[in-house]
Amino acid sequence: MPDPVLPLPEAGIYAAVRAFVLAYALPALDPAKVIQGWQNRASLPPGTNDYAVIGVSGDRQRGTAVEEYVWKREVPEETGRLAVRGLIEVFVRADFYAGDDTARQRARRLALVTRSSAGVRFFNERGMSALYADDVRDLSFVDESKQFVRRYSTTLHLTLVTGLSLECEAFEAARVSRLENVDAHHKP
Repeated sequence: MPDPVLPLPEAGIYAAVRAFVLAYALPALDPAKVIQGWQNRASLPPGTNDYAVIGVSGDRQRGTAVEEYVWKREVPEETGRLAVRGLIEVFVRADFYAGDDTARQRARRLALVTRSSAGVRFFNERGMSALYADDVRDLSFVDESKQFVRRYSTTLHLTLVTGLSLECEAFEAARVSRLENVDAHHKP
């Protein structure tokens, strides 16, 4: 039986959000300037303050896990499988940097589209759902060369189903030595 493991597809999340940023964070960014945050050996584009950094900042389970017991009836000696799936909300932070107001424009437009049917459709096509985006925050700063850099940030709230499969005992029949009607033999 194939293992119904649904890992948290981090690479898929980054690919989807990167494509979303390139499509809707306007004015358009050069694809080489959309960087995955929180990774080794990644560097900022040289000689420019016009780029975006995206990173998964956390996740949480929404609701109770769904359990499904599966076993092959034709192979009784095989152990069963317990497939556990859950709806996970993933927080993806998108930070936009620029020397002018384009950073705010990109963040605002990305948040706007995330909250629209176009954003929902975009992520549904990639196996996720777009819930909403947080309000845009101004995190501007002065860099090491004493230049003012505009930085605007929004967090996308996406959901997806993830899970795993566990071995479990399974049986098809049981032998009972005593069967009685509880209500008839044990009065309240």
